Amino acid sequence: MARTVFDAFLAGDAIPEKALLPAVEPLAARIGSIETDTMMSDPSHWSACLAKAGRLLDLNGLILGMDPSLVSEAYGVQLASDNGRSVPRATKEQLSAQPTIDGGLGSGRLGHALEALNRLVQTEKPHYGCIAALSGPAALAQTLFGDSEGAHLAELTQSLVELAEAFCKVRPDLLLFREGRELGNAVIGMSHRKVYNTVKNMAGYFNVPVAVYLEDYNSALLPELGKLKIPFILLGADQNGQAPDPALVRELAGTVDGVGVPLPFDDPDNAAALVESYREQLQGVNYLYTSMHELTRETDLEKARTLIGNLKN
Repeated sequence: MARTVFDAFLAGDAIPEKALLPAVEPLAARIGSIETDTMMSDPSHWSACLAKAGRLLDLNGLILGMDPSLVSEAYGVQLASDNGRSVPRATKEQLSAQPTIDGGLGSGRLGHALEALNRLVQTEKPHYGCIAALSGPAALAQTLFGDSEGAHLAELTQSLVELAEAFCKVRPDLLLFREGRELGNAVIGMSHRKVYNTVKNMAGYFNVPVAVYLEDYNSALLPELGKLKIPFILLGADQNGQAPDPALVRELAGTVDGVGVPLPFDDPDNAAALVESYREQLQGVNYLYTSMHELTRETDLEKARTLIGNLKN
């Protein structure tokens, strides 16, 4: 049934149950009794931990690769440990250099992510939607160049498409690009449209639809995202840490095939109120539920399972 509900979302079929697709990798590591960095250094552990989280939380899809440092590392950005998880630590020279894929996908954690995705698809695709996540072009340009205006997007296009192609060859159900304020606070320009159109065309060759997961955005600018002509836009919390305005979500939904709206997994009562608001104001819209934020190791599992139980009953 989990797979069926996710497929219905991708197809735009109207069914009463909404798919549940939070990002859970840090929590999945905890469920698997392993540190997050250790999990991401072993493809078999990575895919197994995600599968365990999917079963425990009754999810409809599993997202692999949400950590933006995976792609940053592939471009040569130095990493330092932060509470058991790697984070970008770049020098001025690295940020201004023409990015190259250092050592190819076979080396580093991005290579582990590719193998983990392959294992996930092979073992779990009959049961769950399998989603490959990568840093979005705008977010990556900010990390590499400090570029919040999209001036370097053209330089990134070829290498990012090569990365995305490697993941599409594994045949995930969805290719998801994680973006933040660089895209969510911007008026969508030609540079944004070109890079996403190129990626979408490549993914289309493998019959893999493309989505953007957006967080830290200006809700008033949500309708701008329709200019990207990306099939699916999934939303986390906005720049104020809140859920988006359903009226603006509805306007955005008129330009895409489906949207994701977020729930606070640490607050079941607030989540219940949001679910009711979405039901009332998004009638006729093809949507699923995401999370306000990636579910961390500190997530209260009892609260999360209460929220999910309320949704499923």
